Amino acid sequence: MAKPPRFDSLQPDTPLDSAARTVLRGLLEAAFAKAPAVLGGEDVEATHDMRVALRRLRSAEDTFCDALPRKRLRRFAEATRRVSRRLGAVRDADVHLAALRTALGGATVDETPGIVYLLERTSAERRRALAKFAVELSQFDRRRFLAFLGADDGSHTG
Repeated sequence: MAKPPRFDSLQPDTPLDSAARTVLRGLLEAAFAKAPAVLGGEDVEATHDMRVALRRLRSAEDTFCDALPRKRLRRFAEATRRVSRRLGAVRDADVHLAALRTALGGATVDETPGIVYLLERTSAERRRALAKFAVELSQFDRRRFLAFLGADDGSHTG
């Protein structure tokens, strides 16, 4: 599982809005670092890791909603939620495929054709879900979100 970024430069006296921007920027970068592997189509661990990273980002967006301009942050939080939902469909298909592959290993001769059919159908569903995720991801305005959060000041390591 991907580890969250560290924020070693944050201090107790760091202003809340600055800390919020640092944390959100680090979590956004951590989530989107997994995108190329996810879009490659076959890395189920990258899919899981990106989903976890997006969940962390969404949680931080909720946590810091009062520290930053609410209307603008809400717009980014909604976009993050849409990307997360699309990625969730890909991950669900991955879980179903793993269960079906396990079932196939212990299937009887009579059960095998049905399981193979479900594997093919679920694989097609995963490809469709991945395509929808790719579209949603392409519409996520990462540059604008980063601009809203301010220039990277090197506050996170990891």
